Amino acid sequence: MRILVVNDDGIDFKGIKILAETFSKEHEVVVIAPNSQRSGFSHSVTIFSALRYNNVLNSNIESYTITGTPADCVKLGVLHILKNRLPDLVLSGINSGPNLGCDIMYSGTVAAASEGSFLNIPSIAISLGHWTNDTKHYMDAANFVKRNLDSLYKIASAIKGSGLLSINYPTSTFKGGVFTMSGINWYDDYYDTSDCGGFVTLKGEPVTHKFEKIDCDVAHIKNGFATVTPLKLDRNYYEVLEELRGKVEFK
Repeated sequence: MRILVVNDDGIDFKGIKILAETFSKEHEVVVIAPNSQRSGFSHSVTIFSALRYNNVLNSNIESYTITGTPADCVKLGVLHILKNRLPDLVLSGINSGPNLGCDIMYSGTVAAASEGSFLNIPSIAISLGHWTNDTKHYMDAANFVKRNLDSLYKIASAIKGSGLLSINYPTSTFKGGVFTMSGINWYDDYYDTSDCGGFVTLKGEPVTHKFEKIDCDVAHIKNGFATVTPLKLDRNYYEVLEELRGKVEFK
């Protein structure tokens, strides 16, 4: 299998190196990653400036670094660099922290996998359930995907073009995997103004709220489960749409 491995944390980040090395033992792996940190870029793509990409040395794995975003990595890979040898699978990650619940709206990791699905390639995003730099957790997450690749690939193939899989792997004791929905997580976001140079820094911690559910990724990851969540690219709110049709007149 030919696997395109991408991320949002940059070409030099531990997570993408471990992911690529893990799968290169049995598959043809091509790495395309941003040249620096691009977390929180969501699904932005480079339109009004030129992209530059360079082949880089990365063990025996074909690797490229680009000046663009995580979604650019996939788009450039599929439409240009690999256009004559399309990947069978896109793996995005391993992200350095969680992409649970509402995090997926901001996530470059999930957006890169979404771009893969847009381009009709089976795609999977992989993240750690908590922020960590511990090599063991990245290796555990990569091996979880590797052990279950046949099943995950079949599911991702069935929903390509309309959806993707988002995986979060626990950094606590692993109790197994579970298919579950994406929950809702809120943060007490604020801007730290302590820098006297006129800069501000976004900070925040998760907070409890009335929309919490027991059966969702936010809850299961706390209990040591790896969460596998199918995500749709279709963002229509059909229930509200049906309520509004024929009932509201525009002036």
